[in-house]
Amino acid sequence: MKIKRFVISIIGGIAVVLLLIVGTGATTILNTTHAQSATLGGPYLVEKGKITGQKELGPNRTQFTYTANGTMNGNMEVTDTGEFESISKGEPAPGLITTKNGVITTTGGSETANYTGLDVGNYTDYQGASAYSTNSTGKLSFLNNNLGIYKGETEEGGNFVLREWHWK
Repeated sequence: MKIKRFVISIIGGIAVVLLLIVGTGATTILNTTHAQSATLGGPYLVEKGKITGQKELGPNRTQFTYTANGTMNGNMEVTDTGEFESISKGEPAPGLITTKNGVITTTGGSETANYTGLDVGNYTDYQGASAYSTNSTGKLSFLNNNLGIYKGETEEGGNFVLREWHWK
C-alpha cells in the first residue's frame, strides 16, 4: 500500500513538473485544432459529468465531489467518481489550481483504475494531467502507469465535459 502511494506521489510529481515545463504550450495545443493532430491523436477518454457536492475548506479553498459517465477507447463505457480541491489564485493572474483523486470503473464494476490529477484554469475552462494506477489485467490495464493530459469545460450549473489524451 505504501509503495502504491509512493508511485502515485512520484507520478503526480512528474505531472506537476510537466505542467510547469509545458505551461502555455499545452494550453495552446489543447485550445487549437492541433489536439487532433498526430502528436496527440484523438482522446482516449470523453466524459460528461456533474459536480455533486461542494464544501468550503477555508479562504480560497473549496472541495468538490463529482460523478461522470464516459467512453474510453471509443467503445468502453466507464464511470468516473472522485473529489477535487480547488485553490483560488489571486491577482495578478486570477484562476484556480486544482488537485483531484478519482476512480474509473468499467460498466458492471469488474475493473477499476485510480488516478491523481492536477489542473490549472478557471471555473469554466481548465487543463491538466492525470497519473493512473491499476491492478487490472483486462480492459483497463493500459491505464497502469499512464499519464494523460486533459481539457475540461464546466457550465454554471456544474455540468462538465472532459477529454483526455495519452501523453506519449
